[in-house]
Amino acid sequence: MSEKLRVICYQDHGVWLAQALEHDICVQADSLDDLYGRLEVAVRLESESGGLDNIAPAPAHFQRMWDKKAGSYTPMSANSDHYEMALAA
Repeated sequence: MSEKLRVICYQDHGVWLAQALEHDICVQADSLDDLYGRLEVAVRLESESGGLDNIAPAPAHFQRMWDKKAGSYTPMSANSDHYEMALAA
């Protein structure tokens, strides 16, 4: 993956969700660290099974969430070359 994906993270009904903006890929987990691991797996699998270019951008309301983000988030195991992550406000 050559492009850096922006990912907005938010909680809904006690579950964490991560939504990529450039490609409509979303994962959920019980913790932020688990969320990051699932995101990496989902993006890798999508890349290998047809490529990210075949996945449309996320719906516009996720971009609005990004624009109003509360701050950045970097998991301890993160590869910052691939993702720019933020927490929703």
